[in-house]
Parts: sequence; structure tokens; C-alpha cells
Amino acid sequence: MAAVAAPKKIEMINIFKTTYHRYRHWIRFILTEGKVNKFRFVKDAIGYTGKLSVDKPEVDKAKKVLADYKTKNTGSVDMWW
Repeated sequence: MAAVAAPKKIEMINIFKTTYHRYRHWIRFILTEGKVNKFRFVKDAIGYTGKLSVDKPEVDKAKKVLADYKTKNTGSVDMWW
């Protein structure tokens, strides 16, 4: 019987704070369009705010995608901080 390797644990890094509403309606779409594969919203204990968490190897890519969006859409509201 062959030994089964344990699945690789994904290390998620919190990069920005945001609200769930903005994550659900805009940020998720922006990251998907930018080809960032592994990300999620981590909710705070109280309220609808939280952190945008990205897989460690994709942190720089995610930050670049979000920075490019801010550069191209200077008139929009800050969706992450």
C-alpha cells in the first residue's frame, strides 16, 4: 500500500482591510480579472469589515492588480485600505 502525501497547506497573507460588500461586488471581480487564483475575505469578529487574504506566492501579483485598478480609476471610492 502506497503512502498518501498530505495536501500542501496554503499560507494566506492578509494584505488589505475592506468591507464584505466591496469584496463581494468589486474586489473579487478585479482579482479574478487580474488572474489572481487564491484569495478570500476574512471577516472581523464584529461587523461586516474584514481583511483581504491572498495566497503567499500571489501577494505581489494581487497588490499590483489592485494598484493598477486604483491608477486607472482615480475617481472611484477607496475600496481597500
